[in-house]
Amino acid sequence: NIMSTPMIKAELRDSVNRKNAGKLRSEGYVPGVIYSQGKETKSIKIDKIELQRFLSRYGSTGAIDVELEGNTVPVLIKETQRDAIKGDVLHLDMQQLSADTKIKLRVPVVIQGREKAETIDTVLQQQLMEIELQCLPMHIPQSVQVDVSELKFGETITIGDLDIAKDENIEILSELGDVIASLTAAHVEEDDVDETEDVDTDVPTVAETEEDSSEE
Repeated sequence: NIMSTPMIKAELRDSVNRKNAGKLRSEGYVPGVIYSQGKETKSIKIDKIELQRFLSRYGSTGAIDVELEGNTVPVLIKETQRDAIKGDVLHLDMQQLSADTKIKLRVPVVIQGREKAETIDTVLQQQLMEIELQCLPMHIPQSVQVDVSELKFGETITIGDLDIAKDENIEILSELGDVIASLTAAHVEEDDVDETEDVDTDVPTVAETEEDSSEE
């Protein structure tokens, strides 16, 4: 399942300081850095709207390509610092990937075939949102696809059941026995709501307590 690596355009920043970062944000950019082993850290800026669109599509972890001054730089997004209230990305930390160095990362789990597995009485529960693995940059998957269409009631899918667990180019760091998804009974929510809403059921208990006190 080799997908082409998503790419985003970035520019080098001139000067790097706090005041400058605030100015950049007001101009519609997000500041960031690209770390690289044995090389100088690159300070970059990315168009804010493009970045938000990119992250909402591809997620804020994983391997991507950054187009920088005409060159393609393969990186791993290490950290996205966000505004606690608005959720806007304030800063991006990235690590440059080297073709011959293995990298640890978390890859998102994508469930497929949910509508085929679920019935009126059953619901699919996804217990695991991402899998931690280690591999060379060329083998990094953008996501782990999990097909649940054949899943029966009471069954589970674990990491060990996936094709990726048998891929010799990828070392899974998560536990192979970890459950990714299971098909469980659907809770009939209407009944639950009735019990909580039906305040009248509490009234007899008051009368009972009064009877108890009169008997003493």
